[in-house]
Amino acid sequence: MKVADIMNPNVIYAEVPGNREQVLETIQEKKISGMPLVKKGTKNLIGIITREDLLRNPEESQLALIMSKNVVTISAESPFEDCIKLMKQSGYRRIPVVSGDQLVGIITVGDIVHKVLSGSITAATVKDYVRRKVFSVWGRTPVFIASRLMHLANEYAALIVDDLENIVGIVSNTDLISLGEMKLEERKSILKSGSESQEWDWEPSSVLFITQKKISLPKVPINKVMSSPCITISENASVVACAQQMRQQNIDQLVVVNDREQTIGMIFDIDLINAL
Repeated sequence: MKVADIMNPNVIYAEVPGNREQVLETIQEKKISGMPLVKKGTKNLIGIITREDLLRNPEESQLALIMSKNVVTISAESPFEDCIKLMKQSGYRRIPVVSGDQLVGIITVGDIVHKVLSGSITAATVKDYVRRKVFSVWGRTPVFIASRLMHLANEYAALIVDDLENIVGIVSNTDLISLGEMKLEERKSILKSGSESQEWDWEPSSVLFITQKKISLPKVPINKVMSSPCITISENASVVACAQQMRQQNIDQLVVVNDREQTIGMIFDIDLINAL
């Protein structure tokens, strides 16, 4: 099996120089986690941008300053096994497929889980790949604060906990980016002609108002936008059943429970490729 057999040739991409607002709208509309960037008017791959990049740089408008430039790529003629090894080594969820420097497709963890793993035969279970350490946020935490905490922890999903310490929902970066809006914000800068070392002076000063667009998240509690109840899977379920459930629900993570329905961790689609 080759990469060409699994990849999506109808890849969604953006051009550089390009429009940040359009990239945000495309990610929201298509419900994708990222896209390759090409040089304007060509198919020459020059970078990749993700929803995490946008949320991490809310005030930056230039795609060239937001994108990741060191892109890991693979050839369409490469063995599928090489792609699996590359994803395991790099931890990347998506790898652009190229011919020379020309973008010809993309292969994602979702493609592999949905097209390969969900139809495979393996004795591996969820218990073998569950992440026992999970990131959680108090339900009354404002959305924009929760987003910041997730980025600092390098997590793209968080379990939501209520006042009684019960897990009541889940929020992912897909949910957060869908809430993002471009808003005009104004900040004030004071320009003085006198020496800045003086505590006071008689020199005049002027105020410069700088207006810029920023990706803004709502200032409401995270429990108002969470997905609830959590979609769960038993730790004793097979990874094939896990992949099938992710495909059916169109999600990339599941909360893992034990026989007593107690949450013991989470499993992500990228964890499942270790079963291949």
